[in-house]
Order: sequence, then C-alpha cells, then structure tokens
Amino acid sequence: MIGLEELQAPGADGSSPPGNVGRVDGSVACTTRRFQVVLDEHAVVQLDDLVSTAQRLPDGRTVTHFGIVVEGSGEIEGAEMSSDTHRIAAAKTMPGQTSRTVDVQVLRTVPELWLAPEPGAAVQRAVGSEREQALFIDQMDQPMAVGLDQAGDPVYLDFAFVSGEKGGHLSISGVSGVATKTSYATFFLYQLLETDGGRRLLGTSLPNTRALIFNTKGEDLLHLDQPNANLARHESARDEWRRLGVDEPGPFRSVRFYGARAPGRNREQRMTDVVSRTDVIPFGWSPWEFIRNGLLRFCFSDAEDARNQVSFIEQRVRIQLMRWAYPLYGMPGGVLLKAPDPGENVSYNADRLLEERREPRDLTNGGDAILDFSDLVDFLTTVIGPDAPEDIANSWAAGVTAGTRFAFLRRLYAEAPRIGQLISHGVDSVKLETAVTVVDLHALHDDAQRFVVGALLSEIFAEKQGSGRLPLRFIMLDELNKYAPREGTSPIKDLLVDIAARGRSLGVILIGAQQSAREVAPAITSNAAIKVVGRLDAGEAREYAFLSSELRERASRFLPGTMVLDQPIIPAPIPLRFPFPGYATSVTERGGVVQSAEKEAEAFDFGTV
Repeated sequence: MIGLEELQAPGADGSSPPGNVGRVDGSVACTTRRFQVVLDEHAVVQLDDLVSTAQRLPDGRTVTHFGIVVEGSGEIEGAEMSSDTHRIAAAKTMPGQTSRTVDVQVLRTVPELWLAPEPGAAVQRAVGSEREQALFIDQMDQPMAVGLDQAGDPVYLDFAFVSGEKGGHLSISGVSGVATKTSYATFFLYQLLETDGGRRLLGTSLPNTRALIFNTKGEDLLHLDQPNANLARHESARDEWRRLGVDEPGPFRSVRFYGARAPGRNREQRMTDVVSRTDVIPFGWSPWEFIRNGLLRFCFSDAEDARNQVSFIEQRVRIQLMRWAYPLYGMPGGVLLKAPDPGENVSYNADRLLEERREPRDLTNGGDAILDFSDLVDFLTTVIGPDAPEDIANSWAAGVTAGTRFAFLRRLYAEAPRIGQLISHGVDSVKLETAVTVVDLHALHDDAQRFVVGALLSEIFAEKQGSGRLPLRFIMLDELNKYAPREGTSPIKDLLVDIAARGRSLGVILIGAQQSAREVAPAITSNAAIKVVGRLDAGEAREYAFLSSELRERASRFLPGTMVLDQPIIPAPIPLRFPFPGYATSVTERGGVVQSAEKEAEAFDFGTV
C-alpha cells in the first residue's frame, strides 16, 4: 500500500504523484463538508466518482477523508475577456494555463474527526477497501447490492434499515414512464427474493417471506413469472447483472396472480378482466368476511366522507352488522342478518364482537340472507331507508337526520356497480402462499382500488399483530398519493400511516411509490428509512431536501434506469443505475412474444423463447 509520504510527494514535474488525480485546492476554503480538487493534466474524473485524501496530524495520527464528486468546472487562468481564450489556447500570444477542478462532498472521515482536508494534499481514487470505507460497506451489518455506480461497481444498502431491525420501508419517487418507480421496486424485490445474496439476508425466514404487489397500470406486472424476450437486445445487461452477483437473470419463480371478477358475471362465471393470461384467480370477499372484518369502512375512503356525518353512520352500521350477523347454514360465506334473540347479550364493542364464535343459522326463524353486496344494500335500505320504522332506523343510524341517512344510502348505491363484484359468496380470498402475490387493480374503479388496498392491508397488518417481526411481509404499492394524500383523512390513509409508524416492528414493510413526495402524507415518507429518487419534474425537485443542489438539478435530466439512493448510514445520497430486467415487465416482453424474426433469433440465442 502506498505510504502517506509517497502520496504527498510531488512528481518530477511538480504534479501529483503517480496513481493520484490531483490535489486539494488551496485557493479556496476547505470545510468539513466540502472541498475542491485541482485535477492533474491527464486525470479524468467525472461526477459520482469516489476519491480520498490523507493528512498526518501533529500528534502522528493519519486522517483520511473520503468524498464523492458532485460537480466539475474548468477555466483558463489568465483570461480576463472571452477573446483571451483564443489568444491563450490557440494563438499562444498570451500567457495562461487551463485549470480543471471538481467539487467533492465529504462522505466519511477515518478516524471520525471533524477536520477539514489539508490544502495541497494529494487526492486519489477510492478503490478496493478504500471504496468500501467511503460507502460505509465495512460498517453495514447486512449489505445488499441495489445497483451499480458510474464505474460499474455495486452499490450497497444496509438491509437492516429495510427489514425493521434498524429502520424500515422504502419510498420511491419519480415521474412516470422512464423506468423509475415500479421498475426499481420490482428490481429490489428480485434482488431480495431471487438471488443468492438476498436469500442469505433473509436466512431461515426466506421460505415464509412474502411480497404483495398491487398492479395498478395495465397488465404490466402480470408476467413477472416469464423471461424477458428483450433481454438479448441489451448487450450490457448481462454483464451488469454479473457485477451484482447474478449469473443468469430470469423471471420470478414463485408467483401467483389474482384479478377481480369481471362486472356483470354471475358467481359461476369466474372470468376476470385480464386478457393477457388465463390463469389469473378471481378474488373477492364473502359477505361473512366483509361484515366480520369491518370492511364497510373501506367503502367510504373518499376525503369528502370525512367532512360530513356519513362516516359516523358507517361506524354505527358496521357495528350493527357484526351484532346481527350469523353464518348462513349450507351457504359458505353467506350471512344471515337477524336481530339478536331476546336476552342474548351481544356487545357493541367491535373487538369483542370479532372474538365471538357463532353457530350457522338457517332462515327457519326469519332473517335476511346476504349473498352479495347488492343483498346487503337492499337490507340496509329496509333498516335506514325512507320506509324504515323510526325505532329501527334510530338503532342503526344512531338518531342522525333522515337526510344524512339517505346520503349514506346514496353512497352505497353508487358503490354497488363499482365494488359489487368483489363481495359475493363462493369467491376466493387472496392468499399469500407464494413468494410473490400480484393483485391486479388496473381495471377497477378508483373507489374499488382503494377498497381492495385497504381490505388486504388491514388483513395483513392484523395477522402480524403479536406474531413477531419475522417472517417479513413486503407491500409494493404505486400511486401512494391516491391512497394516502397529504390533505384529508380516510381509513386507508390512517392504516398506511399506522403501517409506516409501527409496521417495521411487526415485519410489515411498505415499498411505496409516488410521482411526488409532497403529495403523500408526510408521516409515511418521513418514516421510510430508505429513499430512492428517479427522474423528477423540474418543479418538484426542490421538495427533496436530502438531495444536494447539484443532484436536484440533475434529477430533472436523469436517463431511464438512473436513480439516487439515500440511506441513514451514508451522509450523502449516492447515484446509481440498475440493469434491464430478466423478467417480463409487460405483455410485449414475455418470453416467446417477439416483435420480429430478428428479435426472435436474438431471444432464442439466450434461451428465452
């Protein structure tokens, strides 16, 4: 290893010694946060390169500063007017010298002393063990490769800040359509679930670790189990995957797909709206699950509902439904709604109601059979509608005015065609029995999308209560601003805020994505230990205070596949890129789906057809 004296000794021409790129600029002030480097004549240093500089203190200790290049500049010293450039550089009629400098943001000082770099000290590239020190890899308990830097070397994050051990959750931001949010989220899950490095991190919890992906855009994520037929066209991708420790990138190997039953079909017609594959499982909730799990609250998730008494009626009706509900004999998932028998002690406490176990009943002694959402709306009309007896209406709606009751019913009538196909006896519930479960939402109304997200998240969160942090549950949700907007309140927003605050201790990890972080409830983004930013709208970049001014400006011009990673262990965000996927991210990329004979031949060479 080169000694300090050798590093500091000038070359024969007065430049930095061999192996170095320049010297700490002594013409400007160096600080504990930043310094400039005057580059040697032949040195090539670009943005995001890692460098180091060492100095010896009077007490004999050696201090090394590690930093990342954040900006570069050049000038001709001696030129006072623009025309002097020609005289110095071309005509050689004026004295002058070209000077190139780079700005360096300090990442780490070893040992940790709050000292500025020494002006004039030699600066070298940080490679090998020095690179590991610069990026705190030597301090990471659970390093996980999550991308490549400009030099093509792996960039790591400490998985302990994702898994809930030290922190939790991922927040991904960026404009749509430039391989940003969803692409990086699926790449992250692939690195965790499908690579040797990820499996080592999960250890013994791997077989029971689950990821739930909500597909909100087209049918793009309904082919993750298929190889990407276009991988062969990206010659550098395989080399990039190898640098990340993946020799043969391919599809996710354990995936199950769910889709909502198409509207207008009866219970026997189980077809979904998905057209690109036929093995999608129709999903929904039985009336018994809908009532016993209190899912009515997710039918009123619009911000407008919180500004009137409709939400109050919903709470009362939800409890009353639990009190009146019995399993319908001979009809799995069906419900018999009947007033509690005289003398029967039925609590008004929701938690106690959920603990009660009830025997199935038939219609012999009266009651109303509820087999789907329309049946439920019809029943509620009889107890709080215009023709309902006043005493019954008061017991179900807690004495609110008739106008408010009718507003509640109108909202239910509107929801019937939107979410009705999701509530029926004989449907399959979503089960997290494979490593990855994809639930398709793209063809559903916004209200139905919010209902599905709220219902599934509440089930997962409830199941993890009291069961410990492991095995982990990852939730990948795009368009987070739709479910947890900055303004207003709703049951889904409250649930997501709760997951952001307590989820890491329960092992429920949110991978949330949004175009702009300022549109999402601050409690969610601030609780994400790991933040990833792709290309940003120029007007939005200032919302990301953790980015340096240079990175905020660059982020508006990022190319597809370029991201910035911010994590607690490193005091500055690190730009990175990730390779083209080996799994299909759209129907046109499925293995065997090719655009031309030439592409078919390319795909065949890599065994993807």
